Amino acid sequence: MNKTEIRVEPFVSVNGIKFGTSRDEIWKMLGDPEDSFLKGDDDIETDCYSCYHICYDEDYKFEAIEVVYVDEADIFYDGEKVPETYDELLGFFRSRFDDVEEDGAGFLSVKGSLGVYVEDADEYDTILFARKDYYSDI
Repeated sequence: MNKTEIRVEPFVSVNGIKFGTSRDEIWKMLGDPEDSFLKGDDDIETDCYSCYHICYDEDYKFEAIEVVYVDEADIFYDGEKVPETYDELLGFFRSRFDDVEEDGAGFLSVKGSLGVYVEDADEYDTILFARKDYYSDI
């Protein structure tokens, strides 16, 4: 199985698609999503692609990507391959951001605009990369 390659340029872009790009432009670049849905109480649709979700702000501008099938993706952050185990991933981001905070569901960095969700202590289930100030704005 070929893995989907996801390259994150922190706070700037994912696979060359800049944060702030309109939904219409994203559809032109990536094709129509497999599905779209409302997350929780949100009234803004999230688009589903093979192993990730594209999240938008209230103007339907790209603000985050959530990799929901991490085992189907090769993820690179600022040019470095992201570790596959939870503990290594936690160390990877703690070495970059001094505000990484763990809770029972994973960890979050407001400064890094990233969040990780975990069910099993050995592996992480999803990872979200977002525009600058994503978590401080919500």
